[in-house]
Amino acid sequence: MDHKKKVIERLSKCTAGEESLPLPALTKASVLIPLFVREGKLQVLMTVRSTELKHNAGEVCFPGGKSDRNDQDEIDTALREAEEEIGLPPDEVEVVCRLIPVLNQRGLLVTPVVGFISESFQARPNPAETRSITSGD
Repeated sequence: MDHKKKVIERLSKCTAGEESLPLPALTKASVLIPLFVREGKLQVLMTVRSTELKHNAGEVCFPGGKSDRNDQDEIDTALREAEEEIGLPPDEVEVVCRLIPVLNQRGLLVTPVVGFISESFQARPNPAETRSITSGD
């Protein structure tokens, strides 16, 4: 079994479910944890936030942000934000699972969404939100 299949098999056991989760009435957000395999190693793509942003400026993070009224669920939010921040088309993400939401320091309920992207994906950072892109294993 190849590396990607092993990861998908393991993560599928961790999913928070297929339907929207019944969460408290807090402001919701989602992040995409974009994974890919390069030279046989599992890699994760992260962003460095613009230093011009009001919150979390200059921090290394996953692409993501607050839910908006047009998002159907946490996955929609993560995919929309990834497209806005790094130019990742939603149809180029193989969503594997949603992890259990966490409460961040600003009081947002953040749902991590894990998905695989192509090793050849070429990010197009939105300079208003993203200073640079990085990846690591």
